[in-house]
Amino acid sequence: MPNLPISISKDMKLRFLQDNEKTFISNEKELPLVIEPIKEKSFAVLKGLVNESSDWLNQQLDTYGAILFRGFEVEDAEQFQKVLELLNVQLQSVYHFGSAHRVRITDKIFTSSEAPPDRIIAPHNELNMVPMRPSVLAFFCQIQPDIYGETPIINTEKLFDNLSPSLQYKIANFPQRFVRYVPKHLLKIVFEGLLQEEITRLLQEQGFDFNWQEDGSIYFECSYITLFSHPKTSRLCFCLSIVDSLVSREWYRNIGQRYSFWKRLYYNWLPANLYKRFQQGLTTAATVVDSSQKRTSTLNTYFLNEDGQDTEMTQAEAQELGKAEWKNASVFKWKQGDILVMDNLQVAHSRLNTKLKRKILTAFGNMCNIRDMKPASLATHPISIDV
Repeated sequence: MPNLPISISKDMKLRFLQDNEKTFISNEKELPLVIEPIKEKSFAVLKGLVNESSDWLNQQLDTYGAILFRGFEVEDAEQFQKVLELLNVQLQSVYHFGSAHRVRITDKIFTSSEAPPDRIIAPHNELNMVPMRPSVLAFFCQIQPDIYGETPIINTEKLFDNLSPSLQYKIANFPQRFVRYVPKHLLKIVFEGLLQEEITRLLQEQGFDFNWQEDGSIYFECSYITLFSHPKTSRLCFCLSIVDSLVSREWYRNIGQRYSFWKRLYYNWLPANLYKRFQQGLTTAATVVDSSQKRTSTLNTYFLNEDGQDTEMTQAEAQELGKAEWKNASVFKWKQGDILVMDNLQVAHSRLNTKLKRKILTAFGNMCNIRDMKPASLATHPISIDV
């Protein structure tokens, strides 16, 4: 990873995050690139800066994977959107296939997540199971959290390089199969009110296999190798898309001091097989609505072995991945007015537990098709393993 670039404007300062801006210290020292004002902090200055330097800023996004605009006076969703438009991000106005419930703020700006505040959202690339996905993802801190609520980010090339040769081999050679179930009562959230025939057409266009159930629910699935070459830089990209409670368990363990004694006991000492079984039960548990049983939406991922059979990560592999994610994550405190712009192909993101108040908005765009990506070049990432 290169050192700091030379600033091309007298109005901005370039740096990396300092340790006192981070909640936890990790191996990651150069993510994100921070851009802050030298003197004048107004939104007009930020707008002029981005307008004049959009090509240069996009080059830095390609190079570093994430840019954090910090210290500027950004107040609302409209200003957030304007910055992204000046960066030539072709923003999307629909959020189909989403796993997180979101509230639409403007035509192209959403809340980042309405997930329960005590829950960790595991590291992932946005729309990681969908072939057509955004190459650019952005967040805006409209209301700074009183405590916690960080959005960790991970350079996935560095993450891959930190894995054991055996796990690297598995990821590089075994496709991942994604299976999603959406009950009828959640279709309007996952597909934003599309009619059944419109959902069918969308799934066909994206190349999914799918099966409508008699009760109006649907199963759909796809599979692909989650390593590919970045279309601009040719760097290795590792799509973080593994849904395994033993991976995210490592994150809960690292922030255990934020939870009660009994939860720490649960995360640290419950045998792995019981922990996984209990977590799966929580995920698929029925919710009672109007005295009727209504199932929740589920997403499962598997590796397809040489025989085309579904296999899951082993306990050791899941623990290894979770620990490597944490080791390579940049975990920093949000500040009011922050705008974080990320390359969604090479950088994954997460969300730690939070306590209200916190309001983080999001937007995404510059869509691309994962099936058009070239295979990852492993020449600079040698995998030595006997198979």
